[in-house]
Amino acid sequence: MRNISYDDYFSEYYYESFQPMNKIYVGLKYEALFLKNKIGVSSGLRFYQTSAKLDHNKKYTSFIWLLRQDELSSDYVSIRSMNQKNYYVSLPLEIRIFPKKNDRFLKNYFKIGGAMNYRFSTNYKIDFHDPQMSKYTDEVESQIAKPCTFSGFVFPAFGLRWGRNKDPWFNLEFQFPGFIIAQRKHAFVDPDVGFGMQFSVLLPL
Repeated sequence: MRNISYDDYFSEYYYESFQPMNKIYVGLKYEALFLKNKIGVSSGLRFYQTSAKLDHNKKYTSFIWLLRQDELSSDYVSIRSMNQKNYYVSLPLEIRIFPKKNDRFLKNYFKIGGAMNYRFSTNYKIDFHDPQMSKYTDEVESQIAKPCTFSGFVFPAFGLRWGRNKDPWFNLEFQFPGFIIAQRKHAFVDPDVGFGMQFSVLLPL
């Protein structure tokens, strides 16, 4: 995770993101098994949210944000923190490989996954140092860059599955470094790689 610092306004006032980009999601997927249940291919629909917070430096109680500037004057507001949340709909595609006999109650697998994502909404929460400055919320929001509308995500994973073939399955996955494919991933942070853990339940049809 690489943080982006902004110190364009005054050298003694700067701010950076101290929090990683967080991601939560819900979705539905269908999995089909092939080659005597050795290969599983799944896809479906997923909705998820990413968020990151831009905070002030620990030495100060707020940071300075440039509202507008011309040849005669510059206007600033003082902000404690701001949070950007992005909402996506996603089409995932995942392939699981089960190296051992697949009718065991507990089995391990390897997975390679990916997703195509569409950002359909973005919102902000801005905490001004002076509450009266909240009237400039729309103007500040209009200056914040938004992530790309379309993006991709690719990741490998290792998982454990509980349950026999005709019973409900419970998956616990540990995702290795995943990579976001987009020119602009978030306004406040530029994540290079990500790690994660996922729990899912599969019901037989």
